[in-house]
Amino acid sequence: MLKRWGSQVRRHPVLGAVGVAVVWQAVIVVVAKVLPPLEPGWFPQLGPTVVNLAGAAVVLVLLRAWGLLATGGVAGPGVMARWPVLLPLVVVAGLAALPGIEGGTATLVGGVVLMLAIGVSEELSSRALVLEVARPLGPVRAVVLTAVLFGVGHLGNWLFFGAPLGNTLWQVLEAGAFGFCLCGARLYIGSVWPLVLVHALSDYLEIYSPGKTADWLQALGLAVDLGLGIGLLLLLRARTAPAPAAS
Repeated sequence: MLKRWGSQVRRHPVLGAVGVAVVWQAVIVVVAKVLPPLEPGWFPQLGPTVVNLAGAAVVLVLLRAWGLLATGGVAGPGVMARWPVLLPLVVVAGLAALPGIEGGTATLVGGVVLMLAIGVSEELSSRALVLEVARPLGPVRAVVLTAVLFGVGHLGNWLFFGAPLGNTLWQVLEAGAFGFCLCGARLYIGSVWPLVLVHALSDYLEIYSPGKTADWLQALGLAVDLGLGIGLLLLLRARTAPAPAAS
C-alpha cells in the first residue's frame, strides 16, 4: 500500500507534496486530541513532545518505505563545511534572548527536549519528505511549494488548538519565510540535521524569552529568512545551470 502511494506521489509531485503535508498535520492533530494530558512536574511538556515524536515516526516510515532517507537528507550530516551558511539564523535567534530566558528548571530543560522534538518532526516532514516529493518540479518551484505548505500548515494552530487568528496569520507568514530559507539550506547542505538544531534553537529562545518578540526583530527575521533563502536558491540555480558554450 505504501509503495503504491509512493508511485502515485512520484507521478504527481504537487498533489503528492500536498498529500504528505496533510497526512503529517493530521497525525499531529489526531494524536494531540486523543492523548490524555501528560504534564508531570518533572517534564511539563511531555504531551506535546510525544505528539511531535509520533509525527516524526510516521514521516520516517514513509521516507524509509519510499527510499528517500538518503536523498531527503536524513541519512547523514551533509556537507559540514556548508553548515555555517545558517549562522545568520543563529544570530537572529540569539537576539531574541537578549532579555534572557525565564522559567523553572523542569520547564527550561523540558523545553529543550520539546523544541528538539518539534525540530525533528517539522524538518523531517517539510524539508525531508515534502521537499523531496516536490523535487521533480525543480529546485525553485519545489522550495516555494514546500515553504507555502509549511506556512499554511500553521493554520492548524487556529483551527484545532484555539490560537488567536491574528497571531496565527502572522505565524503563517513567519513560518513560510523561515521554511523558504531552510528549504534552500537543505538543498545546499544536503542534510536536515543542522536545520533541526537551528529550528529548535530559534523556537526555544523565542518562546522562553520573556515578553513579546520585538517588532524590529520579527522584521529582521523575515528579511534574513527571505534574503538568505533567495541567495541560496540563486546559488543552487547557478550550480545546476549548464556551462556556457565556448565561442
